[in-house]
Amino acid sequence: MKATRSTTRLLAGLVGALALFAASCGDDDKDTTATTAPTEVTSADTTADTTAPDATVPDTAAPDTTMPDTTMASNPFEGALSGVFGVVTGACADGAVTGSYFRMVQAGGTVEAGPFIPNGDSACADTTYSLLAAGTDGGLLSGDWQAAPEPAFDATGNGLADSLVAPVKFFGVSFAAATDPAEAMPSITGADGTLTGDLSAFTAYYANGVFNQGAPKPDGSGTAATGTIDPTTGAFTLDWTSLIVGGSFDGFTGVWHLEGVFTPNG
Repeated sequence: MKATRSTTRLLAGLVGALALFAASCGDDDKDTTATTAPTEVTSADTTADTTAPDATVPDTAAPDTTMPDTTMASNPFEGALSGVFGVVTGACADGAVTGSYFRMVQAGGTVEAGPFIPNGDSACADTTYSLLAAGTDGGLLSGDWQAAPEPAFDATGNGLADSLVAPVKFFGVSFAAATDPAEAMPSITGADGTLTGDLSAFTAYYANGVFNQGAPKPDGSGTAATGTIDPTTGAFTLDWTSLIVGGSFDGFTGVWHLEGVFTPNG
């Protein structure tokens, strides 16, 4: 019985010792647990900015230094004029004659004082004026000829040329006008609002007769055609006189006045 009690006491002591040891280990675990500070570093904090700097090449193109075009366009109404001197149709109203016309000075007379030959077919009260109208070309060409057709007359002697001016009745027979290619090409020059022209080829066709009405004459006698031109609009006047040689009006003088608007070629 003593042995049993001793054994029981020994076992109880061992159990108590084990309990104390277990409690001691539990306290040690609490005391030695270290609080770990967060060490997480975000990628945003540690990623180096490796973006390449802006390498765009600056615009080094030279500035536009083109100078504005200051070249003045040439005046189409100055210098040698090539084109059509458009004929405005003559008219007579209230005693005033306007537009283009033809008159004839009697032998021994003057352009300033006459006397002038009356035309029984004139549409004006002053029958010494024969009114002119544009032909199929619109008027007088400068820089080209306007030849008469072949034949130049019909069976009764009426002139048939109609490109420069329309034929005009004169004492019952039509006279016509053309520029003869056998003579110098018609040329007119403009300078500071004035006109000077070589119309030596200008020819009248009347009653089966051919009469040079050039200015100057083909032999250089007489004076050149002269006139005016508006440097802005091309409105013009052109005047000349020419002695008639031969035929029914030998020794008489033709007086020509054209007006209208010049249209340059091109």
